[in-house]
Amino acid sequence: MKKTILYVVLFLIAFTARAQYMQDVNGKPLMAGKYVDVVGTPYLFENWTKGEVTLSDGKNYKDLDLKYDQIEGIVFFKGKNGADLGFTSPVKSFILYPNNIAMSFIEVPWIKEVDKDPYFELLNDGKKVKFLKKTMKVIREGKAYGSATTTKTFSENTAYYLLKADGNYAKIKKDKKALLGVLNDKSAELEQYIKDKKTNFKEDASVAALVEYYNTL
Repeated sequence: MKKTILYVVLFLIAFTARAQYMQDVNGKPLMAGKYVDVVGTPYLFENWTKGEVTLSDGKNYKDLDLKYDQIEGIVFFKGKNGADLGFTSPVKSFILYPNNIAMSFIEVPWIKEVDKDPYFELLNDGKKVKFLKKTMKVIREGKAYGSATTTKTFSENTAYYLLKADGNYAKIKKDKKALLGVLNDKSAELEQYIKDKKTNFKEDASVAALVEYYNTL
């Protein structure tokens, strides 16, 4: 009997803490209807995706339903009534879990090649160098051949960066020449690794493994 009461008490404490934890997320309404009559999606994932965020004030929130707007560079969450809510403090980093696979993003505002969106996917988080992926979306207008109607679509471009510990960065092509050109202090070791592991430069994971190896040297 005592054990049963103890379990009930512990459950209530955990439930109350979780409820309070979720209530602590402050949000602000976002402007609706920004992307009327545009073909495609401005988001990384069209549907809500489970994730967590760390804000600039150090607060961390987990188990949220998130969307990532790659036009405006905004991460927002679903409120209790289903409304789109933005965070009241800037988002420093966030993680999305599509199909239970973690995708980490960090804010790097000093990389100026991008427009509004300061977030980069973190493919490798090394101490010497980080391997970043940037997927940029823009709205383009065009007419189909023989048509007088203008159509607006979301267009996507992808770029890759190596971010060094001192804050310097290099925009690179995802190929052997570009990687070795930036990581030239260990080019011999990397050449051997590429040969031994048969690095596939078309695959993000394969290149991330190469950068991870560099960080161990």
